[in-house]
Amino acid sequence: MNVTDYIRQNMPKTVRSRVTDEDTLLGVPYPYTVPCAENHFNELYYWDTYFTGKALFAIGNAEQAKNNILNILYLIGKFGYMPNGNRTYYLKRSQPPYAALMADDVYRKTNDLAFLRSAFPVLKKEYAFWMSARVSENGLNHYDTEEEAASCADFYENCVAGRIAIDRTRDRSEAGRCYFAEAESGWDFTPRFSGYCADCNPVDLNANLYRYETLFAEYERLLGEGDGSEWENRANARADKMNALLWDGDAGVYKDYNYKTGKLSCVLSAASFQPYFAGVATDAQKSGLQNLLCVLEGDFGIFTTQKVAEKYQWAYPNLWAPCQYIAVAALQNYGFADDAERIAQKYTALIERNFALHGKLFEKYNGLTGDIDAVSEYGTPEMLGWTAGVYMACKEV
Repeated sequence: MNVTDYIRQNMPKTVRSRVTDEDTLLGVPYPYTVPCAENHFNELYYWDTYFTGKALFAIGNAEQAKNNILNILYLIGKFGYMPNGNRTYYLKRSQPPYAALMADDVYRKTNDLAFLRSAFPVLKKEYAFWMSARVSENGLNHYDTEEEAASCADFYENCVAGRIAIDRTRDRSEAGRCYFAEAESGWDFTPRFSGYCADCNPVDLNANLYRYETLFAEYERLLGEGDGSEWENRANARADKMNALLWDGDAGVYKDYNYKTGKLSCVLSAASFQPYFAGVATDAQKSGLQNLLCVLEGDFGIFTTQKVAEKYQWAYPNLWAPCQYIAVAALQNYGFADDAERIAQKYTALIERNFALHGKLFEKYNGLTGDIDAVSEYGTPEMLGWTAGVYMACKEV
């Protein structure tokens, strides 16, 4: 059995159904896809589902991809935002916003204008959450949490301290808030933010919200609800701010920006591909993609960050599926087809090599050894999810 056959055979095993709430699990109206066939991660996760959808479309199951985004839209309608996952203990934070991109995938595949018309107001409701609860004084966005101070302090002391080295001189509630924000980023945990995620304008978050704005301009015209000019103005304003604050002219790359200190991150990460994925970057900034490859490309794909001394799972030397997908799409968007193909082939070869050894797909991989001995804070679980989705997408490059 090859990897594609394995994915086709096992993706149906990742579908769950729960219409009513039960214990900590939040009910949703349609069957939903979880990252793993068994044992781990038995919830509908937010940003994972965007990449998982690539596998569902590839194997011809657009219906389930649509079910997933319908569930996410349902939860946005209920709570005003999409929680980290459909669990009560995830209700105090979201994850990187991909709902509009998932809805767009479904619309492009199905041409279902009625679906788009019903999704659009819900997507705008989610956008309003980011622009109210997660907006900085400079107009760009940041990650955060709705957890209370005591909960933040407990999280820092009893969870974060068990996974990474912590600074015990910091106020525990303030530090815990920043690490809850890091959990909302999906990159839990990483050296990208130096432990101050809530104080940063992440390059990937703002790139995705730029994509929301450009899609909303298109949808407004398509649905006959306006000329899209307001959304275009918002997108242009965001791009101007990102290019002013998040662009490191000396290094020729985008970086996360600490809006409290006024400094760019000292750690370059694969998130810096996101402005090219979303179309923020100008033609004059195309060379930034080559600068990123010089630092982040390895023998098996794109490292999560540049080389760092600390041990974090969202850092060098690990390879994560979403970083590969975003990098490949970014390179394609700006005309670097050969580079995109090379990265895609490196990643699919990595997956195929490990599948031959273990007969499974995994959550993350070690980009130095090309094996499953990744740096991890909770192990390296077997997974379909985004690994399957990105593998299938890369096979088409």
